[in-house]
Amino acid sequence: MQIDANKDVIHRWIAFANGGFSGAFDEFIALDYVGHFGGADMDRRELERLEREFAAAFPDARYSIDDVLAEGDRVVVRVTTRGTHRGTYVGTAPTHRAIEFTSMVIYRIHDGRIAESWGEMDLLRLMRQLRTP
Repeated sequence: MQIDANKDVIHRWIAFANGGFSGAFDEFIALDYVGHFGGADMDRRELERLEREFAAAFPDARYSIDDVLAEGDRVVVRVTTRGTHRGTYVGTAPTHRAIEFTSMVIYRIHDGRIAESWGEMDLLRLMRQLRTP
């Protein structure tokens, strides 16, 4: 069933994320990928840059899937991210603080790869955890 195959793509993508995005994005992300995040659009190169930047700042980051819903070519996930701030992130020097925040992403799968996504993450919660008291 195609829905199960699409959900499997996302489970493998999250496992790739939990490995620190080590390796090529080719298996997961379509060449013509378009991402929509917080009102801005991005291509595959920008997605890769952002994901690797986050992984460098939070090298122990782990993503746990809280919910998965799928219909047609769409897979929706609610994820909790946990990690430790060990590298500079958006201009904030390492605080060595533990972080935890949630995000939700709708993925469109085409030919076994993520072709498009719409994401929202609780950046306010993340940045509050990095602020100096």
